[in-house]
Amino acid sequence: GSFIIFMKTKHATERLALKLRGSGHSADAIHGDLRQRNREQVIRGFRDGRHRILVATDVAARGLDIPHIEYVVNYDLPMNPEDYIHRIGR
Repeated sequence: GSFIIFMKTKHATERLALKLRGSGHSADAIHGDLRQRNREQVIRGFRDGRHRILVATDVAARGLDIPHIEYVVNYDLPMNPEDYIHRIGR
């Protein structure tokens, strides 16, 4: 199944996605420093199944409707307890 792994920082998302790709997994990262066009490409790749793992900051915690997500991993806990609810609702 597909995974979303939530991290606290943009640097952590990039590092983990790089490590996962280096281990042979199809992974990509999304965070607030990406341009909107790049964010859309990452989400499209995840929706289309090109990437099995999406490593994200809380920028992806709200507003995404991707039905094939099977696992949500809170690698880092959010600063705001409300964000936890949005994360696990993916």
